Order: sequence, then C-alpha cells, then structure tokens
Amino acid sequence: MKKSINFSKLTKGYEKDMLANLKSFIAIDSVHDESTVSRENPFGQGVTNALKFFENLARKDGFKVTNYDNKVVEAIFGEGEKNITIMAHADVVPVGTGWDQDPFEMVEKKGVVYGRGVADDKGPLMSCYYGLLALKDNNLLGNYQVRFLVGGNEERGSLCMEHYFHTLKKKAPTYGFSPDSNFPVVFAEKGIFNFIAKKKINVPGLISIEGGVAFNSVIEKCVIKYEINDDIIPFVTTNFPDAEVKTVDDIVTITFKGLAAHGSTPQLGVNAGMKALDFLARYSKNKDIEKAVDCFSDVYGKGVNAVGYSKDMGQNSLNVGLISYDGNELTIVVNFRFVETCEENELKKNITNACKPFIVTFTLTSPLLYFEKDSPLISTLVNAYREETGDKVSQPLALGGGTYAKETSNTVAFGLEFPGWNSKMHSVGEQIKVDALKQGMSIYARAIYDLGKLIEDENKI
Repeated sequence: MKKSINFSKLTKGYEKDMLANLKSFIAIDSVHDESTVSRENPFGQGVTNALKFFENLARKDGFKVTNYDNKVVEAIFGEGEKNITIMAHADVVPVGTGWDQDPFEMVEKKGVVYGRGVADDKGPLMSCYYGLLALKDNNLLGNYQVRFLVGGNEERGSLCMEHYFHTLKKKAPTYGFSPDSNFPVVFAEKGIFNFIAKKKINVPGLISIEGGVAFNSVIEKCVIKYEINDDIIPFVTTNFPDAEVKTVDDIVTITFKGLAAHGSTPQLGVNAGMKALDFLARYSKNKDIEKAVDCFSDVYGKGVNAVGYSKDMGQNSLNVGLISYDGNELTIVVNFRFVETCEENELKKNITNACKPFIVTFTLTSPLLYFEKDSPLISTLVNAYREETGDKVSQPLALGGGTYAKETSNTVAFGLEFPGWNSKMHSVGEQIKVDALKQGMSIYARAIYDLGKLIEDENKI
C-alpha cells in the first residue's frame, strides 16, 4: 500500500521563505496608477513592479516563466495535455486612510500580519505558490501541466485575464482555482455589473463633491466644498455632528467619514458618500440630489427596483463606490451584484427607469458563476480543505465577490479566508493570521496533488 503524504510536513520547510518573500511583495505599492500607465506599464509602474517580482521569483525556483505584456505572468511546470490552472493577482486596492502603520510594510502582531495585500491577494498567492513549489521540488507532480498565473488588473475589471484567455487565446483550464476568496470553496458567485448615473445639477453655493477610491469599496471618506453662508455650519454641526468642518476664506470644507468594506458586502460598511448626499438633500432641498438618495441608499437595490433573493446566494447588493461633482455634473458610480434568480437585462431596464432623470450607462459586466456542489472540482477541493484542517462542518459557499474564476471555465475560488475570520479586505487594517498562511500551503499542496490524481484517473478511462 502506498504511503500517504503528510502535506503539512512537506510544506513546513518553505514557511520562512514564504513569509520573507511575502514581506517583500507587500512592500511593492501595486495600486493601479493612471499617471504611470503606458504601453510598457498597462496598469501602472507599481503593478508592473509586482508582476516582475513574481516573474523573477518563479524563474529562480525553476518554473518556465513568461511575462505577457506586463499584464499576466505565467509560471508553468509539466508538459501534459491537461492542466491545473491557478490564478492569483498582484494588484491591490487603494489604501484608504487611518492605518496604524505604513500599509506597504508588513507588520506582525501576536501572530497576525497586517498590510495592504496580505489577504487580497498577495498572501494567498504566496501561500499557494509555495504549496505548489513543495510539490515540484519533491517530484509529486504527474503527467499534466500546472500553470500559475498572476495578473495585474483583478481589482479593476480583470483585463489581465481577458488578455490571456481571449486576446492570446490560451487554453482553458482542465481544472482551476483562484486563491482569492473563502474556504472551504466558493461554488457560486453573483453576477456583477457597474453603472454610472450622471446628471447636470445646479445647487447654489455647492462647489464640489469628491468621495471614494474604487467602485468595489464602500466609500470611507467624502469631501464637500461649499460657499460659506450664515446657516450651513450650524446645520452640519446639528444634524451631522461627526462631520469635520473647516473654513478657509469663503469656502467651507465638510468631510464625512464612513467605514470601508468590500463592495460585495456594502451592508458591513458605512458609506460616507451617501452621508454626504443625505446632507446635501436635506440642506439644499435639491430634487435631483433627493432622487439620488432615494435610489442609492438601500444596499439591497430597493431604491432602483432591483431587489433579488435566492436560497443559495442570498440578496442582490448595491454599492456606491465613487461620487463626484465638478460644479456642473453629479456622477455616481455603482457596483451592483445579483443572484441567479434574477435576469440581468430586466435588472438593467428597471435601474435605468428608476434612476430617471439621471442618465445611466452600464460598464463592467461579470457573469454569474455556478457549480454543482457534488461536481468533481468542488468535491476535490472541499476534501483537500477538510483533510488538512479537520473541519468537516463548513460547507461550500455562494458569495457576492467576483474573482478570476469568471474569466475562464472549470475554475472556482478557493480560500484563503477561513470560516469565522474577517481579513478586512479592501479596508483599513487588512490582516491575516500567520498560521492561516502556513496551513494554506498544505491545503493548496494537497488540492493541486488531488486534482492531478483526478486528471490521471480520467486519462485511464
């Protein structure tokens, strides 16, 4: 009888290198930077730097590495016709405000590491990569190919993987996963689309509004500039006592604070942009701003006639991620996520009608993803998680987050967030347990190994 593999023991010797390289990886500011976007740096210089970091690491470790236009880095091992594809991302969301540390310096406190990207997605990327490296170094990969893909645009629409699979027409995975969500596995992801609602408005005294850093994050801070008058400051201090008010010359600056959260779970945050619009609606009595408040205050879509529910996926969600006013036009960018019981075109029609007289334009679209829980891919990944953790209780999940799993076929999101843990993705204080990163290595190693055995068994049929 063949001796079973102790994956925890197999990966233990890689823990030090994993954490050291993660620290170096976190130190690279890989937020999309429009000011440095060029043909050579399609997502900005920082993202390119992060992709090259992984490129150099994988090449040093003996993988066959190709950098596709500083959009996707591909690390390959093996020659088989069938493949296991792993997709992770090197870009991160903007840092926001209120950190206790430099967000690009990984800091450990009591067994938890903090920093932008430790949980989304540089930490899971490194944990999974070293799980794969342990298999490669110990000759535990069989007659199939393993591709480890690292992209640079996941947080802004996944143009990286669109380039890889659709422009370059690379082969689809036989089986694939993305270490960019939750354990034990995500069998379904909501459909996603963004829309922009715009309208020219005239509010006497209003100079500007600016709030938000990304469409898929709850607005943490929103700033309004207004011409000073006798009653605006008393109105703010009476009705919005937590707002910050400053005056310079004849301009009052009002800063509304909220609580950041991932755009897939807006109910867990407090939207500073909506607080700002609520103030303006109540203070100015402007009908257009009152309309915006009516449309976008409810995070489940009631205000735009787009409520939806399913047993597996829960409720539709609506997140106002960006708000701006330039003295002429109010612009609101909304990230909307919907369940499988809804029809996308009907939702869009309802939203367009509900938002009038705002003009609505739909932009990014990401389709629904759904796998049967007893499919070979889901069953294999759940088993790998359970064997390595002993957790036989946690069940496959249906979530609102959109991952690389939607960019190709036969792929799901798999970890690294464990049940009961809040990593504060997209928020201040993003964090992950060191033990989770270490245990993730063994889970991912087993998962890759077991998927390989699944492929080899299929080849025998």
